[in-house]
Amino acid sequence: MKRFGIIIPMHNAEEFIENALNSVKIQNYKNYECIVIEDHSKDKSKKIVEDYILNNPEINIKLFETPENKWGPGTARNIGLNNSNCEYVVFLDADDELCDESSLKHISDAIDKNELVEVLILGFQRKWKDYKDRTILTTTFRPKSKHTDKHYQIGKNNEGTIWSGCWKKSLFDNNNIRFPENTIWEDLIPKLELFNSANDSKISICGYSTHKYNVRPGKSIGTTPTINKLKSMIELHKKCRQLVEEGKIDSKYEKDIETRVRNSPLLAGWMLGMALYTKLLGDIPSKIENTFHKDNTDKER
Repeated sequence: MKRFGIIIPMHNAEEFIENALNSVKIQNYKNYECIVIEDHSKDKSKKIVEDYILNNPEINIKLFETPENKWGPGTARNIGLNNSNCEYVVFLDADDELCDESSLKHISDAIDKNELVEVLILGFQRKWKDYKDRTILTTTFRPKSKHTDKHYQIGKNNEGTIWSGCWKKSLFDNNNIRFPENTIWEDLIPKLELFNSANDSKISICGYSTHKYNVRPGKSIGTTPTINKLKSMIELHKKCRQLVEEGKIDSKYEKDIETRVRNSPLLAGWMLGMALYTKLLGDIPSKIENTFHKDNTDKER
């Protein structure tokens, strides 16, 4: 059994998947397996990973595919979970990267401080990109003690990304937790179920940034929101009430779920703001370049 299983869903990621795999390759902590799940890509993503595996036989990378009648990151992550043999699961999106060569080592060291840990909340860097994929702004999320509180995670915390945590695989398996398939916003419900199932004393934080979350204008669900996408996200939050009714979330968190439902329109507004902000940031370098080019052309004339 490997200590870490790194699960990477992949869909049309030919521009970025090699960067993601390189960030795994350089890790100075080697007790891991890396599972890439190809999800109906129409570009060269699969071929790039196949070549990468051939050219890097020393790295423990396995490649799977989603079946013909299923799709989405949820389906891909379930395949990764079902085919992994690890103690802890780390998720990585195909267009993101591990932060540096010590990311897994930092996670492992944090676990060693409390070997009973079931959920480790990770720090990360948010890299705002322009249309030429240059980083123009970096913001950092550092987990605090409040992030270990289950009431906070199930209620007020609207950060839905599953990759911002390292999860004991037994939490998934022993509680029959898997991701919704053939859908978007697949992170939310399993994340709530995982926090509900975890022991309060076994939730901890890693004080280092371990992931680079690349925010690219027009190339991710967070920067390309539509009215239908936002409506479906709000409806999904409302469905969280059913988790309490079905006994998948303890009734003591019912008020926290209601807080989450009430806050969902604010989350939709935040996503719209992030999309606009990303577009403005993405446009700024090109406008500067165009102005510079025009000025130089005028001088030459």
